[in-house]
Amino acid sequence: MTENDERKNPQIPDKEIDPDLRYRYLGFEVKPGKIGDLFQSESEKQNWVQRILEKRKAGIKLRETCSLTEIRVAPYERIILTITSVLLVLSLFLPWFSGYREIEVKPKAAAQQEVTPGTSEMADNIQPEAAKKDEMGFTSISTIKKRVEIRREYESASAMGAIFSIGSLGSKVFSSGFILMLSGFLMIIYILLCIGLAAYTLNILYRVKGDADKIALELKRILKWNWLPIGIWAFCMLISFVGADYSFSTVGAMKQVGRSYGISTFLGLLTYGFYISLAALTMNAVKASEI
Repeated sequence: MTENDERKNPQIPDKEIDPDLRYRYLGFEVKPGKIGDLFQSESEKQNWVQRILEKRKAGIKLRETCSLTEIRVAPYERIILTITSVLLVLSLFLPWFSGYREIEVKPKAAAQQEVTPGTSEMADNIQPEAAKKDEMGFTSISTIKKRVEIRREYESASAMGAIFSIGSLGSKVFSSGFILMLSGFLMIIYILLCIGLAAYTLNILYRVKGDADKIALELKRILKWNWLPIGIWAFCMLISFVGADYSFSTVGAMKQVGRSYGISTFLGLLTYGFYISLAALTMNAVKASEI
């Protein structure tokens, strides 16, 4: 029997609505029982009634402060979205990865000196000399301290620089352990998403025509994708705890690279340019949930 047949059949009673449900609204839930007068005096009541009648005559159906009349994307929010999108593009040309190499400088002959009390900022390599006997037959041993200088050479690479050097770096990254290979692939997607999301957001802000609601819904549709690169970063950080072995020798490599890939390598290589992009993505993603 179809639903229309059930309605036409008088023998089947209609579903009754529980009368108790009619009274379950804010007033009875918060303050059950008899509610006192809402107005302090009769004049106050007449004043509110008069205001309502005037609004009806004017054709006003909404309250003075109603969220339905608020602009979804205010002018100042358009400026903020513009700034974050521009920063997202500019961050690609700032250092994303940085580190340093430790180079040992060979000591000069003049740097060798006899041991004396004191401290030095350079590394000390103390070596004993051969034992010598004096005229009385006593043996004396002296040492020389070689001052070894450690020099740090800092290097950095931007996101675009990493993309352009994928031919040399990619052969090392994509031939290592699976975790490092996956992290490298995901970071490439992260960089490409930064370019695409920033360009698409600016296009909607300044090229899409229509009413404010249409533009706001288009922004919401694209801004929510900013959560994707944020999730990629969090996932890469999570899997870096598993770690991976390198397929290349790390002798002479940057200090942050270490002997194997891990969480210290992942966080140690990232620098301020990357975190600027992460902050811009977060601000755009949060705005998507507000629209």
